[in-house]
Amino acid sequence: MQRIVMVGSGHLAHALWEGWNRTPIDAVVDVVARSTAHRHLWDGAYWDRAVSFEPARVAGADVVVLTVKPKDMEETLARIQPYLDESAIVISPVAGWTMDRIRSLGVGHPLVRIMPNVCAAVGASTTLAAFSGLTAEAEERVLALLRQFGTVTVIEESLMDPYTALLGSGPAYIFLLLEALIAGGEKLGADAERTRDLVSRMVEGAARLARDRSDDPLSDWISMVASPGGTTEALLQVLEQGGWPTMIQDAVVAASQRAEQLGEVR
Repeated sequence: MQRIVMVGSGHLAHALWEGWNRTPIDAVVDVVARSTAHRHLWDGAYWDRAVSFEPARVAGADVVVLTVKPKDMEETLARIQPYLDESAIVISPVAGWTMDRIRSLGVGHPLVRIMPNVCAAVGASTTLAAFSGLTAEAEERVLALLRQFGTVTVIEESLMDPYTALLGSGPAYIFLLLEALIAGGEKLGADAERTRDLVSRMVEGAARLARDRSDDPLSDWISMVASPGGTTEALLQVLEQGGWPTMIQDAVVAASQRAEQLGEVR
């Protein structure tokens, strides 16, 4: 049985933990926390049993996952390195931190850079992965763990920052859209709880159609829904007048640029 230690106990760590606990896996998952700030996220019994504040907890781990903020990476690596087993696989979902930068701080272990998102909690993350220094068998072991979060795509690391903006940050765009739709429904007298369920299903359906009919331009589907002079046309006119399509593109670019900035050596 593998032993996984997550270093960091925040929202992403908790989402990954939930993803691994959806179905049985051949692994034990422990956590090294910096403080009790996120204790409220976790099952109390699990926190008391499996969460430690000592970096030495990573000793003996087969896999170490660095679920910390970018600004805390250098300190975190310095604290845990003396205790890492030579064969330990180090996995980093930390935005902006390249594997070369991690190696520059003396980490010679097999490295995996990943970009999951919070949807891992329900097995619906679109997770990206890039490998360095792993055997084929070790890569497959890691992929099996990552598939617990949802789909996994192996990419070149150079694409990680752009896809961080699209996929790592992406759920926030959708949650903002859902929040706006729910608020719009309330203005029309619709029940918020029911609207949340219905518009969530609508987004799932639209996403499935976009994926399953990938040969069809999305603009064609927009035209199919937007009958001339109809309700959808009225909606789209308001969004276009507000610059919504361009605003989304600018937001993605800003997120990618921020990912690059987070990885800059200071």
